[in-house]
Amino acid sequence: MQHPQIPTIIFPANPIFGNTQQLERPGRAGLNTTPRVQQGTGGGQPRQRASGPSRLPTPSSPFSPILVLFYPPRTTLLVCRPAIPTPNPTTTSSSTTESSQLGSPRTRTSTSHRCISNTNTTPTHPMEPNNPSLTNPPILALIIGINKYPYSDDWPDLSGAVGDANAFEAFLKEKLNVSPSNITNLRDEEASREGILDAFLALRDNAKYKKDEAAITIFYAGHGTEDDPPKEWGDWTTSTGKIEMLCPSDLGARAVTEVDGKQVETVVDAIPDRTISVLLNHISDSRGNNITLIMDCCSSGGISRSLDLYSDMPIENYVARQIKNPPPLRPSGDQNIWARGARGGIVPDGYAGRYYSSHVLLAACGREESARENPKTNRGLFTSSLLKVLESQDLNTLTYTSLMHKLKMPIWQTPHCEGVGVNWRLFNKNASGADPSFILTKRNSKDGISTITMEAGIAQGITVGSHFAVHAMNLLESPLNPRLGELEVKSVNLFSSVMEPLSTAPKFKVPSSCYSKLTYAAEFTMSIFCEDKALLASAFPAGFSKKWSIIVVDDVQQCDLEITVKDGRVHFDRHQQLVTDHLPTRIRHSVSVGDIATIREVVTATRHFYYHLTRTSDDNFKNVWMEMKVLKEEFNRDFDQILTPMGNNLLMKEPATIVVDESVRLGMTIFNQTDLPLYPYLFYFDPTELTIIDWYLTSIGAGAGALTTKVDVPLPPKSSLTIGYGEPGITPWQFLLPEGEKKDLGFFKLFLSTRPAYFDSILQEESPFELQSQTGKRGGKPLGPESLSQEKWGAQLATVIQVDRE
Repeated sequence: MQHPQIPTIIFPANPIFGNTQQLERPGRAGLNTTPRVQQGTGGGQPRQRASGPSRLPTPSSPFSPILVLFYPPRTTLLVCRPAIPTPNPTTTSSSTTESSQLGSPRTRTSTSHRCISNTNTTPTHPMEPNNPSLTNPPILALIIGINKYPYSDDWPDLSGAVGDANAFEAFLKEKLNVSPSNITNLRDEEASREGILDAFLALRDNAKYKKDEAAITIFYAGHGTEDDPPKEWGDWTTSTGKIEMLCPSDLGARAVTEVDGKQVETVVDAIPDRTISVLLNHISDSRGNNITLIMDCCSSGGISRSLDLYSDMPIENYVARQIKNPPPLRPSGDQNIWARGARGGIVPDGYAGRYYSSHVLLAACGREESARENPKTNRGLFTSSLLKVLESQDLNTLTYTSLMHKLKMPIWQTPHCEGVGVNWRLFNKNASGADPSFILTKRNSKDGISTITMEAGIAQGITVGSHFAVHAMNLLESPLNPRLGELEVKSVNLFSSVMEPLSTAPKFKVPSSCYSKLTYAAEFTMSIFCEDKALLASAFPAGFSKKWSIIVVDDVQQCDLEITVKDGRVHFDRHQQLVTDHLPTRIRHSVSVGDIATIREVVTATRHFYYHLTRTSDDNFKNVWMEMKVLKEEFNRDFDQILTPMGNNLLMKEPATIVVDESVRLGMTIFNQTDLPLYPYLFYFDPTELTIIDWYLTSIGAGAGALTTKVDVPLPPKSSLTIGYGEPGITPWQFLLPEGEKKDLGFFKLFLSTRPAYFDSILQEESPFELQSQTGKRGGKPLGPESLSQEKWGAQLATVIQVDRE
């Protein structure tokens, strides 16, 4: 099959998620910036397969199609913001950042670009982590535990679900001082289908706290099940072809229900993920999206046969929390809930997705695994491990990601964490959260020899000789999370690196589990040229080249970045042909000549940006390709929004030209025609703002299987993955040009790996031009087991040029 070359697609300078709105935004001191706006409804119903011929780009470098976009003249100020999949999106906090470490990218705090909504009722700046006690919100909790399933001999009772629920209740009361009046408990017969649904609705209607004031925690331990969707759900498809369901205690009981005005005898059925998701939307809309959903139940029918690495007890001696033959699901049993849940958004496939905005999901296992309990201890493996971490840690310093890193689980049960808030502080989205540039690092000892391994390697751009600062936690650097010391990379593998303490730095004890942040990148330097010797002396003194991976050259023809001073402003000219083939060399933003911190930030952000944009892999997975299409918006009879691709693949031609329409949404489909299971990570590079943002990242796993294919595979062999439609909560793409601009440029870069990996460290979510100069300092302040031969990684690049239509 013949495939076109990498498409060069010209599209607007900044991608916008969802619809747009006008915003008044004051300019920042010392900066000449063009504000941008974004917001809108996310969209997409369960995954739809894209139609049309398969087209395979064959890049010689990372896959990044060039998109060319035309746009009518506009006067709207635009800022890149995510679309929240609801017309009344819930609010999350935005935040400034700490001063970045030398040579490292700037990152945001707990909230990323996709968490911002058009209704900001939370603090603009999250509270500092060095006084976290001030930030803990009150908690409302719903705790469900079901051991008894009396209506069928085929459904075995459990022994540990009620105990898990009781233990979680005790944790909330004893460690978090949650008032009993804030906890709703349902055990066994209390947890009927009606009782569970009523409890969800009671959370929605609870007026004790204002919206976004309280954290909401929902815990479920009991049986789970899956089944085919009813045939009446013809427009409802899922990635697995199955729907996931919770099993109430009265599952299978006879009941009398009114159908079309008549009393009809029915059988109590399970509660489908579709219903749970709509209820979570209700709660998020009315109470805020600081919601944690903890599910200790099965989500799939797959049962492994292996030995527990942490016990001498084989897996078959553990009890699966799973029912295999549930009663048929009534097609319109929860119609009243679905109708009230219609909000122009999406109802996800499963209980959540990576970008689902209403809550953070902590699931006991992957879709191809079973959640199990130990009949000897009468406790669930997941809840036991979870509470062991929660009870032993300072929750003021724990994020959802660091929680996952601390869970101890057997290889055959891999907990998953999903949702836009994975980097938030636990039960507290308003405090500063995880810095995604912090990379998990572990120290292991064997036969008296310690080995320090960082969970990032060649695929993430790590090079031998690079230096990393070590921190005990993955929170932003602050008095609460100081730098402990420095490590140097001694060797690199595909997805990991071996490190040793830096010989020239003070000695320190490396914790058994910690986090590393890049301070010096070896083997990749960027050259700068500047005729203003005074500026060079103040901004780039002696030793700067080594410390920041930057060199100063005397010939403008040999530089990557040219710095010019005119009328008290510093201007930047890029000399990368990948960009200058389509845009002027001069970046449209400028900086005050006295703002040394921002000048340095622009230079280091430029180096980080072009390093990750241009680096390549020996394996580009030529049987994997991307297609971008216009999305058609429709609504089904339940008022669920359906987005389906239509028309031709916009990435076919080189270059491709896209006429931008503000009302048009775009979706991406990734096709995998290899025999390999693949984990995709899709980023957008904006060379004008120097930002790197993610459009798709895979779920976070925990335990022994966290970095293996035990984590749910988004892109199985001979399959496709939809982004922006179908997949839960991932918003579609929209292109807009900033005010007064005729043309702009951007790149989609797709990283692929054959096992889960941490690519978050390449993010550069905030533009260096967004800094506000304050007494010469940077704006903001510190806030709170496959073998190597079987592993592969690759990257594909699509360049996007944006132009204005006259």
